[in-house]
Amino acid sequence: MRAVKIVLPLVILSVFFFWGGDAGLNCAEAAFPEKPVTIINSATPGSPTDVLARQIAHYGEKYLGQPMVVVNKPGGGGGATFAALLMEPADGYNIASINASQITALQGQLKQDFSFDDFEFVCSTQLDPYAVAVLTDGPFKTLQDIVDYAKKEGVVMIGGQGTGTGHHLMILRFAQLAGIKPRWLPYQGGADSVTNLLGGHVQVIATAPATVSQYVEAGQIRILAISGEKRLELFPDAPTFKEAGYDIVMTIYRGFIAKKGIPKDIKAKLSAVVKSAMEEPGFLEFVEKSNQAVDYMDSDEFAAYAKRDFDQMAELASLIQ
Repeated sequence: MRAVKIVLPLVILSVFFFWGGDAGLNCAEAAFPEKPVTIINSATPGSPTDVLARQIAHYGEKYLGQPMVVVNKPGGGGGATFAALLMEPADGYNIASINASQITALQGQLKQDFSFDDFEFVCSTQLDPYAVAVLTDGPFKTLQDIVDYAKKEGVVMIGGQGTGTGHHLMILRFAQLAGIKPRWLPYQGGADSVTNLLGGHVQVIATAPATVSQYVEAGQIRILAISGEKRLELFPDAPTFKEAGYDIVMTIYRGFIAKKGIPKDIKAKLSAVVKSAMEEPGFLEFVEKSNQAVDYMDSDEFAAYAKRDFDQMAELASLIQ
């Protein structure tokens, strides 16, 4: 009996080392998740990125088999979220909501602290143009009104999420083409910029169409232009930048990222969970009621798209003074 007791552990250990430990790792991945998954959210509560993350978390639990918990870490143009994500292990139990503006900020204000290569892209959920919006009862009815005002007064105050973000770079490109000098007011998120516009603290905001859709329907806010290739069905009266005479085509994506090094199987599982959540009738009803569009890309597609967009933003980042 003593010989059996000694030999059996040796057999088990030899099997483990024969496979180089991969068997243990694969078992750990196969068991994922064994506890809740945290979604670190880059936006303020009530912003489109925040609301979307919570909807995905709600419907995703059904397919993940564990709760998905959303934790808000706004600030720093996405820097607070990046820092929080990179402090955690790359094991899939912490992922982060993301949009194009935060990734674009890696070309500017976040470049010294973070790199595009610090992260992996799990999947996308949306693809939208940017929008320039103003108060309906304000002095601006067209983009040309903004240009005329800025040239007369010497400056116009325009706000949006962060500094060096996609929102900011779009405005800088517009200003360059229009020959004006805006004063950029950075805010923590989309909801924050809308609050400041409604409160009269800023004259114009760069935002996502979904962020202001309810206010447009209520007659409080007007969209003067969008940065897509064509007009949105939801806002047929809002021209594209190209229609207004400015060669600007930019998009804002939303999705989820993970820390570099996340196991491929776990990343694929998280991507599949999000895709299934997006196909739930309740989720589809949510996006319809909130006037949002869905656009799913898997990990490889999303990574390639984000990299192309990131590279294109490098030239615009040079406009930041």
